[in-house]
Amino acid sequence: MRFLGTRPLLSATDLMRFTGCAHSSRLDLARARGEDGPEPGAGSADAALLQAKGDAHEAAHLAKIKARGAQVIEIARGDLQADADATRAALAQGADVVFQGAFLSGRWGGWSDFLERVERPSALGAFSYEVADTKLKGSAQPKHVLQLVLYSDLLAEVQGLAPDFAHVELGTGERVTLRLDEYRHYARAARARLEAFVADPPPTRPIPCADCALCRWSDHCAGVWQAEDSLFNVANITRTQVKKLEAAGIATLADLAASEAPVRGIAPGTLEKLRGQARLQHARKTGAPAYALRTPEAGRGFDLLPEPQPGDMFYDIEGDPHVEGGLEYLHGVWLDGGFRSFWAHDRAAEGQALTDLFALFRDRLAAYPNARIYHYAAYEITALRRLCAQHGIGEAFLDRLLREGRFVDLYAVVRGGLIASEPNYSIKSLEVFYGLERGGEVKTAGGSVVAYERWRETGEQAILDEIEDYNRVDCLSTEMLRDWLVSIRPVGPWPQPGQPAAEKEADADAEAEALRAALAASGLPPDRQAKLFDLGQFHAREAKPAWWSVFDSLTKEDEALIEDLDALGGLEALGAAEPIKRSMQRRYRFPPQETRLREGKKATVAVSDGMVSAEITEMDRRRGTLSLKIGAKGAEALRDRLSLHPDKPIGTKVIAAALRDVIADQIGPRQHRAVEDLLSRAAPRLTGGGPILGPGDPVASIGAAIARMDHTVLPIQGPPGTGKIPGNCRR
Repeated sequence: MRFLGTRPLLSATDLMRFTGCAHSSRLDLARARGEDGPEPGAGSADAALLQAKGDAHEAAHLAKIKARGAQVIEIARGDLQADADATRAALAQGADVVFQGAFLSGRWGGWSDFLERVERPSALGAFSYEVADTKLKGSAQPKHVLQLVLYSDLLAEVQGLAPDFAHVELGTGERVTLRLDEYRHYARAARARLEAFVADPPPTRPIPCADCALCRWSDHCAGVWQAEDSLFNVANITRTQVKKLEAAGIATLADLAASEAPVRGIAPGTLEKLRGQARLQHARKTGAPAYALRTPEAGRGFDLLPEPQPGDMFYDIEGDPHVEGGLEYLHGVWLDGGFRSFWAHDRAAEGQALTDLFALFRDRLAAYPNARIYHYAAYEITALRRLCAQHGIGEAFLDRLLREGRFVDLYAVVRGGLIASEPNYSIKSLEVFYGLERGGEVKTAGGSVVAYERWRETGEQAILDEIEDYNRVDCLSTEMLRDWLVSIRPVGPWPQPGQPAAEKEADADAEAEALRAALAASGLPPDRQAKLFDLGQFHAREAKPAWWSVFDSLTKEDEALIEDLDALGGLEALGAAEPIKRSMQRRYRFPPQETRLREGKKATVAVSDGMVSAEITEMDRRRGTLSLKIGAKGAEALRDRLSLHPDKPIGTKVIAAALRDVIADQIGPRQHRAVEDLLSRAAPRLTGGGPILGPGDPVASIGAAIARMDHTVLPIQGPPGTGKIPGNCRR
């Protein structure tokens, strides 16, 4: 944000920052006006890396455009007014692409990435231009839309024509095209809000948001929270909870620690956890680290911590999101007082590292049948799921490990089992309780990524050694944390492990390999083999994310479920369960929350030996009440307190079996000629020949074409509700 004389000049960056955090815009504005105030930070290494990666992505796309022979005019970035004049002249010449085209109009200006010529008449001539920007993200984001619409509106003033489309060149190499009419009103309204804000800035305050990690004001805001003893200092508190506490007159961490009265909109159990957290953190200001065990809950906290066993492993991953498609470049495993590492510097090596890691797990579990794999937080499981799907390696084996409960997330144990005096629950913050002191240059996961990117540029082995040592210490810390948790756990029986599922895993892997072998021997083209193999695995693979969401939800606490749109947390019974025909029904109340669950739908309820489905027969969102109905055999699920989780995925056995029949036909006799046409994208075969559409009414022509179909496929495309005639096949 800057001023041209007394006039504020706003940019796309200012607009995107404002939509994320108005306080950062207020600080930017004060600095642009020369007012006394805080100094911005130098920026994090992560932010610098992202900037460098963004510049490299932009340069690579420019090189690609030049390589295909396009005429490119580059605007040398300097004075904005001069660059805007040069851009007008460049556009009038009709070049294929204008790079770094500049705009200045009224309060708005800036440099676009690419302006691409399209053959649509405008004031420039028989052509016009559309905006294209390069972004590192893997998908187009709402903030990108704000930037694209702004530049498109400024471009429209120059060429006398509003572009229909704008484009995003993603970090994955994919190009996303946006129809601007769908976004203009939203983006222009956002610009109007920023203009009003700059004209008369209201008071703002720092509030944590997704942009904090890369914001130049982050150190300043952290200092404000510390000086004010802000509620945002309370570990794991949410913005919604802070708002409700402040409405009740509780403004600081100390206030919360001393409070006793109920707070509207916060469930009593959740409020007591927040108070306990605040009390420990308040005492920590002048005292030593401390912790308190939470009231035990079935299936939570220490119920997730198994008894230590010979052969237990401690696992951690390092990943780089800046490599195209992401790269999990290091798997580390601590076992028997030693360290094993599996490196990967490209996509093929990533698959091999996964294969080698799973071989270690298989061998270890064969030697130590009761062993577990400990990790901290969800990243490792999320990454393994993605890697298995991406490389087609070990999917059944990973499913087996998950069903058997082989992975133990110590973060879930910590969050559900105790309250700690530290400002957050990262494993590094908890190390004060078991005396681990870190050394070395790499000290954080973000630092590991920065170091790895530095290695990609320099090839210095010492950098990889530092990263490996950091990963080794993370694995060692996981073991030390496990041992500390074992030492403080309440006395009681250990949770029972899941049942071995090696037979199911072997059957699934054998079925997949048999299909792969049959396709390889079929003589079909390689691309057809790959397509049919994916079809054969499709339904099982597609069901996994739905199952994973259920399992992940089952591990969350009520306060997390209250914030989860796919769940409903904190239900309390309003009366006893009552029989209804062959089922049982019970009424509940729930705290205020947003949810996608609704009346007439099903949800999952945890029980002692797994989960059952329950139907929401009545739901009053305003009053916060609902009724649950469940089969008599699952009546134990209707407890006094419970939470609702996402429903199980819809069964697909029938359609999956039909697909297997199609694949068998393709491998063998190929009697399903319509399927052959579909897979080969062949033109429809019609008896009597001739065009598909004749003269006259197109609907009548399509009907006539369907009547002439000869064991073939006639695709008909159109939006829902437009009365499409379903294509079929006839003998």
